[in-house]
Amino acid sequence: MSFIKLDAVSKQVKKQTLINNVTLKINKGDIATFEGINGSGKTLILKAILGLIKTNGTILINNQQINIQDTYPIRAGILIENPSLIEKLTAFQNLKLLAQLQDEISDDDIKELLTLLGLEENIHRKIKYFSLGMKQKVGIAQALLGNNELIVLDEPTNALDEESIDLLVRIIREFKSNQTTFLITSHDSNFINQVSTRPFVVRNGAINEKIS
Repeated sequence: MSFIKLDAVSKQVKKQTLINNVTLKINKGDIATFEGINGSGKTLILKAILGLIKTNGTILINNQQINIQDTYPIRAGILIENPSLIEKLTAFQNLKLLAQLQDEISDDDIKELLTLLGLEENIHRKIKYFSLGMKQKVGIAQALLGNNELIVLDEPTNALDEESIDLLVRIIREFKSNQTTFLITSHDSNFINQVSTRPFVVRNGAINEKIS
C-alpha cells in the first residue's frame, strides 16, 4: 500500500492551471524529490499534500483522504518556503516552543539536533543575529524535530554553503534509515542526485518521474 497517493490532483486560479492532473505514489521510507525551476509548481504540490490548499482530485496519506478542514492524519515536520522563526528568541527557544507540542522531546534532544546541524556555538543566541544560512539550519531543525513519519523540506539548500549541504545530505540519509519519508523540492540537481530514491521533475504544474 502506498504511503502517499495523489490521483488526478489539479488546481486552477483565474483559469490558470497551477497543478496539472498530478497522479503519483510514494512509499513509506522514500526520499521523494521534486526538481524544477522557480514557479514550476513544486511548492504548491507540497502544500496540496499537506492539506494547506484546496485542490481537485484525491490525496491519500496513509490511506486517509486529505481535506483542508480536517486534522492531518500523521505527524509531519515541515519547512515550507522560509523558516518560521521568532527573531527575538534564541534557536533553542524557537525549537522549545515546537517541542512543547510533543511530550517526548527533551531539552537535550533539542541541543543535540542543533549541534548536529553545526549550531552548537549559537544554541542560545537570538535569531535576529543569525545569517540567512543559520536561519535555514534552524528551519531544517524544526522540520527534523521529533518522531515524525513525514518530513517536508522546500528548497532546504537555500543559503547553505557546500559544507552545510554535505552535512544535510548525511542527515537525510541517516533519518531515511529509520523509515522516515521525505518530500523535498529543489532546483539543485547535484543535491537531488545525492539524496533521492524517487526523483520527480515538475514542469508547469505537471509531474513526471525520472527514470535512472
